[in-house]
Parts: sequence; structure tokens; C-alpha cells
Amino acid sequence: MAYIKSALEIALEKTEGIKGDKTALRNASAKEEGKKLASSFFSDPTMDLQKKFNSYPKEERPFVREGFIQILFSNLVLPREERDLNRLDAIVKALEVLLPDKGSLKVLKSQMQQFFKHCLEDRKRLTEALNKQLGPLIRQKEQELSQKLGRPVRIDPYSDPDFAKAYNQHMGNLEDRYNQALGELKEQLQQLLNHK
Repeated sequence: MAYIKSALEIALEKTEGIKGDKTALRNASAKEEGKKLASSFFSDPTMDLQKKFNSYPKEERPFVREGFIQILFSNLVLPREERDLNRLDAIVKALEVLLPDKGSLKVLKSQMQQFFKHCLEDRKRLTEALNKQLGPLIRQKEQELSQKLGRPVRIDPYSDPDFAKAYNQHMGNLEDRYNQALGELKEQLQQLLNHK
């Protein structure tokens, strides 16, 4: 009868000559440190980011920076409400440390602020237009339900299927356009960050 090897024995044979790459492991660890630093920074944007970056060994800084930039980009999303603009302030503060060219940062900062404000304004206008357009339909449904139930009924427009469908469709179209522009902004930002 032949000896049947277990999956573990087969895997150990195949990986017998493979050694761990300490440099790759150290670089991956530094990248994770950069992600943690970014998370801490976005929780407390008042921290001295330059001092934190400088506290890492020089050979690890590019990888710390890379991890930090990954989290920065994941935080660069379309605003849904006014308070989301605070996140933009933190992003700009981080870019002041990450970008060597302060002139291009000034222009980029202005573009990003205008872009995000326009996005919020367009969201607000779209919501108002839909409320104005579909408001009479909601009120008619409220009256019909009130007559049926014999008491006043209020319908949240967002829970009404017709309103929700129109809102999601129009807001989806708006977000698609803004996400496309945001993607272009991120590409431009990535090019500036790559020139350090």
C-alpha cells in the first residue's frame, strides 16, 4: 500500500526553499504604520504631522508615506453634508506636509474647496427640486390615507417609493458626474504626490 501525504506535508515540501524577505516585511510594516498614523491624524487633525513623519527612520518614511496616502485617498470622498467639509480641511493640512510644491497646493486647495461646495449646493438644489416637484403627490397620498384612517397622516417623502425612486435615480446621476470629477482630481493629486 502506498503512503499518502497530507496536504500539510505537500505544502511544506513545496515551500521548503522559500525564506521570508525581511526587507519586504519591514516595508509592509512601515506601510501599516502610515495607515495607523493617517487614522490617528483624521481623528485628531491638530497633531504635528511633520514631527510624526520625522520620528520614523529615514528608510521607512517612503513606506509610511505610502500607507498614509492610501488612507488620505480613502477619506477624499464626496461630502453629504456641511460638516463633511471639515474632513477636507484635514486633508489639506496633510497635503501641506506631503506636497513639496506649496504653489500647486494653494491652487489645488482652492479647486477642492469649490468642488466640494458645488457638490453640496447641487445636492441641496436637487433635493429641493424633487420636494417641490413630488411634494403635491406626497400631500395627496397623505390626504387619501387620512381619509381612510380617520386621523391625520404624515408621510416621510424618503419612505415613499415614488419619491425614493426618483431621488435615488437623480442623486445617483449627480454623484456619478461628481465621482468622475473626483477621480480626475485624485489622479492630479497622485501625480503631484509622486513628484516628491
